[in-house]
Amino acid sequence: MKNYIIVFIVLILISGCSQTTSKESKQFIEIIGDISVSKIEVIDGRTGKRHNITENEKIEQLYQLLNEREYKELKNHEKIKGYIYSAVLYSGNKEFNITFLGDEIDINSTYYVLNNPILEEDIFKILD
Repeated sequence: MKNYIIVFIVLILISGCSQTTSKESKQFIEIIGDISVSKIEVIDGRTGKRHNITENEKIEQLYQLLNEREYKELKNHEKIKGYIYSAVLYSGNKEFNITFLGDEIDINSTYYVLNNPILEEDIFKILD
């Protein structure tokens, strides 16, 4: 009888963990909503140079880069000082501030860990 109780508890824990993992993971569209981006301003944190992206093809490339990842929210994350790239997505009267931190990302002051990091080269290709 004791073994059955232990097996039952283990099964409950396993099923609970798998449900928690799937609920924690989000797609980019779940975080910002289904929006239409008209402009993206990208700032190089090393030089301060600003890149304004208004071409639909380049907007789509960056948006796709963000959509290809899964996001898990990080609780109690300390604010980061400095960045390599930061971006502002403009959609009508809404703005979404994004700071790229390799395998982490800050979206409107909420930090997420990414399942696949966004590398400096990935952003540079879009800006080039």
